[in-house]
Amino acid sequence: MIEMASIKIGTIFTNAELMEKFGVSNSGGMRRSLKNNLLILIHKKDSVYQDRWQDDKLLYTGMGLKGDQDIDFGQNKTLAQSRTNGVTVLLFNNPKSNVYEYEGEVVLAGTPFYEKQHDEGSQVRQVVMFPLAFKS
Repeated sequence: MIEMASIKIGTIFTNAELMEKFGVSNSGGMRRSLKNNLLILIHKKDSVYQDRWQDDKLLYTGMGLKGDQDIDFGQNKTLAQSRTNGVTVLLFNNPKSNVYEYEGEVVLAGTPFYEKQHDEGSQVRQVVMFPLAFKS
């Protein structure tokens, strides 16, 4: 198990370091580690996903680049159930290629909801939005 207290906010990781340290895959905005019981979320400004801050909460877009998203699919389900499934959720900012800055542990801070956004092919679709707040 990873000792999270030893990881300081603002620590920079490369993609390879994220994979090695946390036991996650090499790509994707939502990366699960079953071994370490955690979910890493990557927040990237210049992305098809329209994440945004609102009232001290990050509205984080669920997984799926094309077509409608489903709250019961993949890591969307993991994040939706994170209040009860025991998974630790960590937020990283990805300001440029191969730079992942640790922002802190987050928790689901409201009920996930659907909204319309464009997918990578510019088609309108339903996405899942997760209201997240930093764990206090």
